[in-house]
Amino acid sequence: MKLNDLHTSLSNLQEKLNSFSFNELSVKQADALRGVLNNFKKLLVEKNKEREFSLGFSMHNNTATVQDSLISKANNEIKQPLNGILDNTEKLLKSNLTMEQEKIVKDIQATSNTMLNVSKDLLDFKDANAVNRNVNESISIKFQNVVNDVLFLCNTLITNNNLVLNKQIDAAIPEELIGDPSKLSQILLNIVGNSIQSTAKGEILVTAAVKETYAETVVVEFTVNDTNGTISDKKVLEIFDIYSQDKSKLGLGLNVAKELIESLNGKIEVSNRENVGTTFTFTIPFKRQIKANSVESIRGMNVLVFEDNKLNQKLLEFKLDKWKCKSFVTDSCSTGLEILENNIIDIILMDLRMPEKNGDEIAEEIRNHKNIRISNTPIIAVTADDEIETSTEFNTSNFTNFLLKPYTSNELLNILLEQLQNNANMETLTSNHINDQGDVRKLNLTPVLNECMGDLAMLQELVKLFKNNALEFIGKAIVHIKNEDYEALKFATHKIKAGLKMMKADALFESVLQIENAIKDDIDVKHLNFLYNCFVSEYPSIEQQLDDELLRLAEEV
Repeated sequence: MKLNDLHTSLSNLQEKLNSFSFNELSVKQADALRGVLNNFKKLLVEKNKEREFSLGFSMHNNTATVQDSLISKANNEIKQPLNGILDNTEKLLKSNLTMEQEKIVKDIQATSNTMLNVSKDLLDFKDANAVNRNVNESISIKFQNVVNDVLFLCNTLITNNNLVLNKQIDAAIPEELIGDPSKLSQILLNIVGNSIQSTAKGEILVTAAVKETYAETVVVEFTVNDTNGTISDKKVLEIFDIYSQDKSKLGLGLNVAKELIESLNGKIEVSNRENVGTTFTFTIPFKRQIKANSVESIRGMNVLVFEDNKLNQKLLEFKLDKWKCKSFVTDSCSTGLEILENNIIDIILMDLRMPEKNGDEIAEEIRNHKNIRISNTPIIAVTADDEIETSTEFNTSNFTNFLLKPYTSNELLNILLEQLQNNANMETLTSNHINDQGDVRKLNLTPVLNECMGDLAMLQELVKLFKNNALEFIGKAIVHIKNEDYEALKFATHKIKAGLKMMKADALFESVLQIENAIKDDIDVKHLNFLYNCFVSEYPSIEQQLDDELLRLAEEV
């Protein structure tokens, strides 16, 4: 609801009160209501006449706290006199009033009730906003139990014998998932509750099914289909507006549900057939449950990592240390061979692009080693090239398996488990990040923090390394372009790509991809400079977003 709309509602209420004899009310109640309405209008005008009444989902907590305080204060100041007015109007309707006076009193009642409903919805919205500012819970939930409990509660809200609530839950949904049961419950309550409120007869059908599955994530699609044919096509277009002041009984509940879904990295859509019914469709990603014994199984594994990117080195060492594995990290072929000769290595993670020799060349030397223990060590090719298996650039015959960058903790864990069980036939894993739709414009470091197992200090160190890598790329790339050293430029773009994907810096990643493509064909130096300048101009914004995200996560922790 816009500020000026709320301001208009208050003015209308005042006009109706002024047109009625205040002598019919108590002086105390009339003065209190008049004063409160004037003060509230003044606050609204000062806040901003033209802005949407936003409760600050994207603002820092200090701003949101001020807004919450304003809402709570306004609610407390206006609710008491309005209740007093409603009590008095009830008494007045029982007295001897003229027809004109009775009409005015009923108008006052209707407007007062509207204002009370606005007040209640604003408090609900404030509370949802407060929940939304907190970090999402990531706990083990029994999915069907949560959904069934919510729908059981919704069923108790149905008092109309002509309306039934049914459900269909896909058996393919894992029994246990990692998610936020509180937000899931509130989403279902708001959407299904809205359908119950607005549907006079027929059926409300709630379904849940697996839409997409990845190594670490399950995306569940929910639909809530009702037989409410009273919503117009025009109304559907504004159904998620903060407040719709009409006879449809649609308030803040749907907007709150939308905000909660988006806070969980989900999406919601609505479709409508006038005089037939409305369907809400929304998706929510859940993490798969990692069994404790899986992590226990790899305890004590010796892992040799060939990796030249400092960011990836640090994160890998951190994860392997958390899993009680022993890691050996190097970017040198000779050092790696020395480690193999002096230690029993269970598995090798090999980055395909290395500064001295490429990963396939190092793998060739390992396979040709005179020590059979070393030559038979499983080697996993680690690359950002999702077409690596059909690539002609590298000799991939010496690799046991492939792991796509940027890979998740579960994908790495699965690789280690499979190799531990001597199973070299596992299908190539597809990174959840590579499948990302890329439509999130602002950076969100929560997934990276999860990859750091909740360790904020580790995340801060990764961000620092990322910034150093980005600045190094900016410095070296312009030199390579000026010197027409396109092989060095290609290597520089490869080196920065993994960090850009990890941090979800989509704009920078797109610039780097275009630079890579530009040096494959007839090279246009002007175009290369243009692409380089795009990267340079975008980087300060990304750097600021990274700092803001670190601040947000620090405040939440």
